[in-house]
Amino acid sequence: MSFFKKFSTSSILAISLVVFTIINPNTGLDILAFLGISFIILQKVFGEYFILILLVARPTLDYWRDTHLSSINSINLNINAALSIFLFIWAVYFFIKNHEYLKNIPAKTIWLMFIVWCSISIIYSYDPGATITETIKAANLFSLFGICYIMSIKDRAKFKKDFLKAIVAASVIPLVVGLYQFFSRTGMDIDGVANRIYGTFAHPNILATFALLLVTVLVNEFFITKNFKDIGIFPKALCLFLIAIIALTYARIAWIGVAAFFVFVGMVYYKKMTLGLLTSIILFFVLFYPFNNFLIANYNLNLQSISLISRLTTRNEDSDSVKWRADVANKVLPLLKKKPVLGYGYGSFPKVWDDNKDITNIWDNTSEAHNDYIKIAFESGVIGLFLFLTIFLTLIFQQISFAVKNKWTNIVFIASIGVYLILSLSDNMLHHTPMIWWLWAVWGYWAAEYRLENK
Repeated sequence: MSFFKKFSTSSILAISLVVFTIINPNTGLDILAFLGISFIILQKVFGEYFILILLVARPTLDYWRDTHLSSINSINLNINAALSIFLFIWAVYFFIKNHEYLKNIPAKTIWLMFIVWCSISIIYSYDPGATITETIKAANLFSLFGICYIMSIKDRAKFKKDFLKAIVAASVIPLVVGLYQFFSRTGMDIDGVANRIYGTFAHPNILATFALLLVTVLVNEFFITKNFKDIGIFPKALCLFLIAIIALTYARIAWIGVAAFFVFVGMVYYKKMTLGLLTSIILFFVLFYPFNNFLIANYNLNLQSISLISRLTTRNEDSDSVKWRADVANKVLPLLKKKPVLGYGYGSFPKVWDDNKDITNIWDNTSEAHNDYIKIAFESGVIGLFLFLTIFLTLIFQQISFAVKNKWTNIVFIASIGVYLILSLSDNMLHHTPMIWWLWAVWGYWAAEYRLENK
């Protein structure tokens, strides 16, 4: 017995992992065991700040999202699923340990009602396995929001410093990989556009929305309540770099998100600059087409041969995603009308769509609604959609109450919620897991930063 006392728990776990790896022939289970033991050791080392380790790792580990580890009935377990399950278990432990702070988490009641409603839908779900998976994902979003809120309340100065360091660390590899893809021309060729960078994520849109989130954090830390001339060159250059990353993803919905964000913030803090930029954008679209026609007629030069300009100014069958998004919505609505109150079960949209779509949509192997509101209504009915929207409305009203008493210093938080609601009209934001984890973590941090009892 005294022999084992010489070893720490971490040492025993590490030795057990080595032995398990040697005797176990399944590589997937080896990776799963490695992840599990690594999580336990890191939690012992960092304590509650372990949440930041998970957040830092999530964007980079998304690169191995297709690495299969194991299966439980019809549920396939990959690295991302392992992270999700571990976060879910750890969050339960965290909330039990910090139960005295639970009552103060903003929108807590409506969030929990939404999660419970999603859980209940497994009773009648068209795809019970997906319902379990997606409900855990939804619970994790609330968990990240609540954990970061509580951590910020408990130790505001330290958590803020470490949280900002963590988001910088989480962004380095995805952004560097995105730059490499651009210069090596190894980005995705989709929607009629070549070399769309995507970093370590599954799709360019996820990198675009992640970079947009980084822009919001940057603006909140450096640009609010300061004269533009007094802001250093580094924050300005970094903001331009992130906007360039968003541009090179060719994600038009993210471009709209950038524009909406700067309009929201600019009309509060930089009105003259915002009005000037809006005027410039309007003039660009008014003058571009006659100017481009002039260049074509006189110099045989077409500016739309440049991919970025083409994506911004051209509507065609290959690149126009508006048409097929509308087509999917029109074909989904009749199915939705059959179960408008309860829906088909949370997370069931892909299977229902695959089993009911006609031959004209066989090519669409994404099996997505491309609209979170349609997705939520389809899966959890009008009740689920009402609860989902009420979460955001609750946050917005709480932040507006703070804003009117504190000179709108929280405008970035309000703007980011508005931008998210806009993006959700045309994208699968709930499935942008690496980005959405960080989004709700940032919102939890901001919700603690901008709360009514603050003076």
